[in-house]
Amino acid sequence: MSSSTQEFVDRARAAAEGTPYAVAERPYGFDLTIDLADARWLTITRAHGLKRVFTHEVHLRDDGRYGITDVDNTVSYSGGTASLSAERSFKRGRVMSYSRRVEFGVDAGTGRVGKVVDYSFQAGEGRDLIRGVAKELGWTERMNTEQRGALVVGIATIVLTVGAFAAIGIHALLS
Repeated sequence: MSSSTQEFVDRARAAAEGTPYAVAERPYGFDLTIDLADARWLTITRAHGLKRVFTHEVHLRDDGRYGITDVDNTVSYSGGTASLSAERSFKRGRVMSYSRRVEFGVDAGTGRVGKVVDYSFQAGEGRDLIRGVAKELGWTERMNTEQRGALVVGIATIVLTVGAFAAIGIHALLS
């Protein structure tokens, strides 16, 4: 890793201090991931049989350009006396996600009703953290392979759809 990419990683790690995000160095740069080792997040996921790991893969290039790929993994599980089930899903590319969860419960010790779960998550928060570091260092964002591929597929789909409707229209006019 060059000194400029290492500086980006170090600054991202410093920016993530005090947030639920953790930075892990990777051969391509680093991952910025919701840190589920934080007791607050672990309790929420454990209590509801849900594990959600949201990661921003940050690909750093020596020419001062970077790309962000969002990876949203969700695993849910449940078990009963006669059954056990699990489900896993993931999304990769640019993920737009917002979730909020508020739950109330009764405190076993005092009998008082209160909030036992209160959190929100916005996928853009991690990207904003990364982009802030990049701006300070003068780096330029570029699309990653998944995003460029999705853009090509989207454009091809539009072109094929418009072409099909044009062909149908021409055929209808000539008939």
